[in-house]
Amino acid sequence: MSEPETIDLRRYPSRKLYNKNSSSYVRLPEVAEMVRRGANIRVEDTETGEDVTRAVLLQIIMEQENQAAGTMLSADLMMDMIRLHQSKASEMMTGLFEQSVVFIRSQQEQLANQVSSSLVQPWTVFDPNAMQEMQREYQKRLASFWTGGMPLPGMGPGMAPEMAAARKPETAAASDADELKALRARLEELEKKVAKK
Repeated sequence: MSEPETIDLRRYPSRKLYNKNSSSYVRLPEVAEMVRRGANIRVEDTETGEDVTRAVLLQIIMEQENQAAGTMLSADLMMDMIRLHQSKASEMMTGLFEQSVVFIRSQQEQLANQVSSSLVQPWTVFDPNAMQEMQREYQKRLASFWTGGMPLPGMGPGMAPEMAAARKPETAAASDADELKALRARLEELEKKVAKK
């Protein structure tokens, strides 16, 4: 597997971004597309020489969150992030979030590989039992992270014991249904992409 391409950008006082690799100006949606294709970007401020990559990436995320169909961060989640930001829990939150994203990305790649290689029995990829098993595996890994590798007795999948106790059965069922619906939507999207190839 080859190393992802690194793209060096310069940000001018006018907020224009210049791609040093291609010697051209780029807009934020183009930078977002570069990242989606797997490139790593680094943005340097032309006046101060400061690395402003995080600020540019946050700006891209804000623009995506403002689109009605593209929201990923709920208001509750963002308020929790603000509350945790200056606490000792922020490092743990960062690690958990990074691990979750890595796991989701690996699951998407695994699913895409299954879709593209399932010419004999394509329907098995979209089996609800298989999707639930994938979800259980994700919750197991999440639980493992919080407990240092060992699930605690009485802990529900993917939750700390106090969270498991607080979670009501009807809330759990609704949450599982929402997650299953999101997985199905993602699977349909992947199926369309594979059909185009």
